[in-house]
Amino acid sequence: MRINWPVFLSMCLFGYMCGSVPTGVLVSRLAGIDDIMSRGSGNTGATNVFRVLGLKQGLVVLFIDILKGALPAYLASQTFDMGKAGALAAGVCAIVGHNWSVFLRFKGGKGVATTAGAAIVVFPKLLGVGFIVFLITVAMSRYVSLGSLLGVWAAFAYSLFPEFTAFDRWAVFGLAAVVTYRHRANIQRLLLGTELKIDLGRKGETG
Repeated sequence: MRINWPVFLSMCLFGYMCGSVPTGVLVSRLAGIDDIMSRGSGNTGATNVFRVLGLKQGLVVLFIDILKGALPAYLASQTFDMGKAGALAAGVCAIVGHNWSVFLRFKGGKGVATTAGAAIVVFPKLLGVGFIVFLITVAMSRYVSLGSLLGVWAAFAYSLFPEFTAFDRWAVFGLAAVVTYRHRANIQRLLLGTELKIDLGRKGETG
């Protein structure tokens, strides 16, 4: 398929700018926290906002961060007819923007929610498997980081089934690798037994 480069590059830029919107920072400031990156785990994502501010604000951040990945991918796929590869490119740019936001001096979150948003459009079946593994892991361990890691790699494992293409496998492998890279500090804490658990029953962190 011939690539319309102006449209392709425009959608990639749009994806990056969508992803760069620092949702956690903005929601936290509206709630009276000037710098969410200096509180809790220091992350801008929904989990840290939940720890610091509570479930309501955490869910707002989660929803918007998912939308940041889904919207560019959907527009690329449905409005501009760019196919799966084009939708993935726009979604990946949103993930890059979330993780390395131009508004936060190229810092940001870990990209799990934004990755899920892009996957809703590009890899819905794989996302379903990853989400189930995520929920089971978090319910049993209360480690969101562990759930995220096992979820993305479960999605990759499912992509090895014959119904998926080599493109699907390599794409999901790349997404899982980025999520793993962004969680490298969490992996160290998990190995040391010092990773923070999440308690949905109250606001705050548990050891």
